[in-house]
Amino acid sequence: MEKRGQVSQHESMLKRSAKGVTFLMFSQLFSKIVTFILNTLLVRYLSPRVFGINAFLEFLLSTVLFFSREAIRMSTLRIKSPVAASSATEDDPETDDAGPGVLQTAINFAYIPLCIGVPLSLVLIGWQYSNLNEYFLSLPYFKLSIAMIWLSIIFELLNEPFFVVNQLMLNYKVRSQLESIAVVVSCIANFSIVYVYENKFNGSGIALHDATKQEGIAILAFAVSKLVHSTALLCCYYYDYLTRLAPAKKFNISPSKVQLSAGTQPYYLQSEVLQHFKKVYLQLCFKHLLTEGDKLIINSMCSVEEQGIYSLLSNYGSLLTRLLFAPIEESLRLFLARLLSVTSTKNTKLSMDVLVNLTKFYLYLSLLILVFGPTNSPFLLQFLIGSKWSSTSVLDTIQVYCLYLPFLSINGIFEAFFQSVASGEDILRQSYFMIASSGVFLLSCWLLISQYKMSLEGLIFSNIINMLLRIGFCGRFINAFYKRVYSDPASHDSTFLLNFSNLKAVSLVALVIALSNYFLFGVVKTFGQLSINAIMAFGLLSLILYKEKDIIRSYLKQSKRDEVKDA
Repeated sequence: MEKRGQVSQHESMLKRSAKGVTFLMFSQLFSKIVTFILNTLLVRYLSPRVFGINAFLEFLLSTVLFFSREAIRMSTLRIKSPVAASSATEDDPETDDAGPGVLQTAINFAYIPLCIGVPLSLVLIGWQYSNLNEYFLSLPYFKLSIAMIWLSIIFELLNEPFFVVNQLMLNYKVRSQLESIAVVVSCIANFSIVYVYENKFNGSGIALHDATKQEGIAILAFAVSKLVHSTALLCCYYYDYLTRLAPAKKFNISPSKVQLSAGTQPYYLQSEVLQHFKKVYLQLCFKHLLTEGDKLIINSMCSVEEQGIYSLLSNYGSLLTRLLFAPIEESLRLFLARLLSVTSTKNTKLSMDVLVNLTKFYLYLSLLILVFGPTNSPFLLQFLIGSKWSSTSVLDTIQVYCLYLPFLSINGIFEAFFQSVASGEDILRQSYFMIASSGVFLLSCWLLISQYKMSLEGLIFSNIINMLLRIGFCGRFINAFYKRVYSDPASHDSTFLLNFSNLKAVSLVALVIALSNYFLFGVVKTFGQLSINAIMAFGLLSLILYKEKDIIRSYLKQSKRDEVKDA
């Protein structure tokens, strides 16, 4: 009965994580559709230069938030009840980690980002402001825009106690709903300011049209939207806390000491989690510098117009990655951290089976992107951009950007696994690796951008090299992890080193389709050619589904069993 209880709990956790992927995916889909529509509308009003400075402000905001809160978000996943940890054995059912003591400890940790973010934001924004081009400093409302960006950072960090509680309680639905509301409100604010100014105040003709004020208003609208987003999210989280969480009285939203029993020493922070936070923080700094390093490079080596083009590509080109891959990676990271908090062979094997299936899914989707992305993306993108972008190289650059997406996505899932199970020694080892790979990235950027004059294409190829290095490191870690778990050669069929014969067959067909498509049509130029490509994509997808029919059938049977249990 105990083993059955353990299996049921594992199935329940996996089921909740799968539902979490769905909620996060639809939230991302909704948010990206809204921002996609917003960018499509704004791109006809704004120049590449405005998109470039907005991308720079977005970079400042995301950098401060990442350095302030990301390590805490990852570390709080490892909080567990000392009672559960001491009593858990391999044959015992897994204890629910999200108890009152765990939640209160997580809330205490969640105030650390605010302590980091306030001084960090002042230093970083002040430093970057002093190095900005004089043209932007002279724009109307620019100083006000910078102040609003700073306020939005503070309000975002005030959301952290609510975020970590919902994260530990696996409240994906609540989080998705509240974040969607904040996105909608912020997009409405951004577009309304630009639209009202363009149609009510900014006249037509050389004598009446004020281009300088137009750019200042556009930057102000962006800053207002960020402040509205963080404020709306904070209000929504607080309302949810008052109506749903506060009546249960499981925790205090303010920092409070945790005392498990009368004879134990009260504490604010778990020492083990605090030590993990210190180790992971430095590693995440290197990771972020690599992840966001393209923005640092583009700010120093490329023009403002090129920055705008790259911002547009990041929004449109990575749409699929952000909609689909990011929710999967986040749910996988949370699922593995909760599952592997109690050491057992069954837990580890389940985590590896999940990773195998997700890796195969990623590889199949990467094939579709590589075969049909470069040839179809320019034709689709040209309908989304206005005449102000016609003289740029954006349609050529997006073809190269499509080659980058598969590496970005596969690296995401491998690093999600690494972050969930890595020890302090593993994290330190990856930090050293990040230092070396940073040097390789900077060297490749210098060669391709400065020496070979490849501009944005050089930056994208440098990122591909960077992703390959990171995939190799995490792949080696996963392989070593697999060898420790599966010592029996007979169990190889259910391990990470799965027989990928189906993938090989599909890849061969994909290669034939790609070569045929290239020699017959090249880059798609008409709707007829686009339709033929859609038919070929459907055929390749059908082949993938046929080859993996056993896994799909097994998943459908499991879903039916879950429905019967719920009924």
